[in-house]
Amino acid sequence: MHSLGAGLGQSIKLLPQGQRKAAMSSGVRTHAVGFGQKTAKDVKGKDAPVVDKLEWERPLQIVKYPDPRLRAVNARINCFDDSLVQLAKEMIEIMYQDDGVGLAAPQVGVNVRLMVFNPYGSEKPGNESILVNPEVVESSRIKGTGEEGCLSFPKIYGEVERPRDVVVHAQNEKGEPISLNLGGSDIDQAWISRIFQHEYDHLQGVLFHDRMRPNVIESNRKQLVALEEAFISANPGVPVKRIPPPKAAKGFGAMAKR
Repeated sequence: MHSLGAGLGQSIKLLPQGQRKAAMSSGVRTHAVGFGQKTAKDVKGKDAPVVDKLEWERPLQIVKYPDPRLRAVNARINCFDDSLVQLAKEMIEIMYQDDGVGLAAPQVGVNVRLMVFNPYGSEKPGNESILVNPEVVESSRIKGTGEEGCLSFPKIYGEVERPRDVVVHAQNEKGEPISLNLGGSDIDQAWISRIFQHEYDHLQGVLFHDRMRPNVIESNRKQLVALEEAFISANPGVPVKRIPPPKAAKGFGAMAKR
């Protein structure tokens, strides 16, 4: 998730990271490495693949829409070792380089269920958090709307409605269980909940423009189409999911009855 400059008071602090090692992955594929061409929506819960070894290409780089890796299945992680910590550190580094406050592994072309975030962004390093295999187990009926950006959608912003509160079960980098209650009426905690939900969507193969209202999509159509065309031009033959064409005005093109 891209930083929007939101002011924050005291925030939650899950897993502070020490020294961050600079590093950075790439190569577009017609499918996520090892997981075929299924999308994340095709695979549910217990049927998700599991990885016992983490491997990725260096240097990491942000995957841009409409790269199919953003829609691919993200495997559960079953290797809680130095490689997991290293991947998280490299993700944090690139998140800061792009002025982000959150980043999910598929956004750097690694299709596993891992996210990192720091609601303060690079201005306050040391407040980073790592969540492994997160799952939303409960969400509130109370909704909130806020403007979001995304590192995979450069210079595109729009209002997105989300539940205000979520209950999350996850693991830390040691595989230990974590339970979080995110959200509430406090603006800072609501911001943290929004960041988490944005990154969690990435692990589900859902992108933030999927949740935008039609008028918000239309206000960003030119930029979205430009990203699509750039990707298709650079990657001929790679199938992508594009935004639907604009709907014609009701009755447009139809002859009036006499």
